[in-house]
Amino acid sequence: MLKFKRLLSLLLILTIVLTGCATAPAPAPSPTPVQEEKLAELPAAQKVEGDYTFENSGINHENLLDYMNREDSVYIDLRNYEDYSKKHFKNFEVIPFFAYIYNENAGTEGFPQLFRGTHDEPVAVYDSSGAILNALFPKDKNLMLMCQSGGRVAMLMKMLAANGYDMSKVYNIGGMAQYTGEQFREFMTDTEELNVEVNYLINAQ
Repeated sequence: MLKFKRLLSLLLILTIVLTGCATAPAPAPSPTPVQEEKLAELPAAQKVEGDYTFENSGINHENLLDYMNREDSVYIDLRNYEDYSKKHFKNFEVIPFFAYIYNENAGTEGFPQLFRGTHDEPVAVYDSSGAILNALFPKDKNLMLMCQSGGRVAMLMKMLAANGYDMSKVYNIGGMAQYTGEQFREFMTDTEELNVEVNYLINAQ
């Protein structure tokens, strides 16, 4: 009986020793870091510097779909909300140019826009007009701007240039009138039958 107990103890010790000497499993390989997809290089914002018409833009109805949904860019529609609500690109936010940004009578009763003067030499109506402009149109992003035909965008671009923006990052991609092809349909919200009435209010100091 004593021999059996010793034999059992010896087997137990041997099992523990052998188990301890067993090769440890290799650590699981670290997951390969996910490579961030490299964004396509943007074309020049203006083919001829200082010409802010949509015809001179490096991005327009012919190639916009190649540069959609970029994290380094914001997409803005400058039309009035009534027009925007009827038809717009899904990822574009609306900032009505004439309702919010500019009116030559701004600062007088009934005209609360941020700037008056001219597009080339805008005059801030409020102390915070410049700060609001920078918040609406961030300087650290590429700006993809559209309206109905590109005219409002050109006006805004002159104002942005006068306010110290890097115009190599600002694109006049034209207007909704140029985006009628079937290839744009899936990117659009189209509710032409919808009629919306809007009142604009600006609280600025």
